[in-house]
Amino acid sequence: MDLFSLGGSLMGEVIYPQSKTIMITELVPGMMIDQEIYSEQGMVLVPKGQVVESADRVMELLMQHDVMMIKVRLPHKVETIKEPSELGEKKEESVQEKQINKFIQNFDEQCEKLKTEFQNILLNREVAQEAIEERLQNTLTAFEVDINVIQLMQKVRNMDDATYTHSHNVALTSHLIGRWLNMSEEDLKELTMTALLIDIGKMKVSAEVMNKKHSLTDEEYEEVKKHVVYSFEAIKRFSFLSERVLTGILYHHERMDGSGYPKGLKGEEIPYFSRIIAIADVYNAMTSRRPHRDKMTPFEVIKILETEYPEKLDPSILYLFLNRIGTLFIGQQVLLEDGRKGEIIFVPKNQIYRPMVRLEDEKVLDLAQKANINIRIEEFA
Repeated sequence: MDLFSLGGSLMGEVIYPQSKTIMITELVPGMMIDQEIYSEQGMVLVPKGQVVESADRVMELLMQHDVMMIKVRLPHKVETIKEPSELGEKKEESVQEKQINKFIQNFDEQCEKLKTEFQNILLNREVAQEAIEERLQNTLTAFEVDINVIQLMQKVRNMDDATYTHSHNVALTSHLIGRWLNMSEEDLKELTMTALLIDIGKMKVSAEVMNKKHSLTDEEYEEVKKHVVYSFEAIKRFSFLSERVLTGILYHHERMDGSGYPKGLKGEEIPYFSRIIAIADVYNAMTSRRPHRDKMTPFEVIKILETEYPEKLDPSILYLFLNRIGTLFIGQQVLLEDGRKGEIIFVPKNQIYRPMVRLEDEKVLDLAQKANINIRIEEFA
């Protein structure tokens, strides 16, 4: 797909009467570029007169060339749009609302199917390769919509964080990291498959322990740690799963400093898939509700990962993840702890967890400024 489309995303006749200079984080589909944008080598990055189709892709391209401001023309439809009648005609869902609802519906369906497949695997029943690969392909349909996966996953954070729900989210996040690492399609497929299967063994751990609302005892924690071995033992009988899938599952709780389990591996001793999945696993665990605590916002988790995990997780993959994930929250609606609402419009690289927010009254609040240091994002809408 091209970065731009000549009006393909808007219906009806469109004119562009208003020119405006904006931050690239404010780009939205339908805007017309009103200036030529060049690279340092003199190549045209963005031609004047093109209509933006994928704002995320344009923004990513411009950020790579340190272009932060751009002149655009705003679209205006000539025809009037019929409003819902007073007779009760339903207002049609926007494209974005349809995509969000489709994602949630597919998410529910896939989690139910994962539950069934996990149970069959643990009960030593026959599970066809096609069935597991179908789960994988259906999981990856989340990447077929315009809204980025990280924002979509925020829509299901209030669901109970059952094993199969968590596995689904870790698979999506691992796939995204793999794409950022420029992995081949075959590697991406195996990485995502590995992430999808990491926690099957948790279904063998006592439900009482898994759902405990208080801190685990040392004995209970030791029982939970066995889930990686249970998972490995459950899936090693499938000949179509490669060795790196098996080891990726077994060692995804190992840590770079040797503090992980089951073997206390260090650094390069830990398989590459395990190091990627570990980051996806920790991020999703913290941003999801658990029996003993509420979920954290992504920015709270980003701060923890940045300050407490560089020695535990692969730093090269971790910093790639932190640098890339911040921009994916641009456009995200948020609720501040003082009750004000707004939209994230910019995420600074040096303080990813303190973004700029445009409030409902159009004022811009820079959370990285000293005067705003005590203002916290309470919730992602």
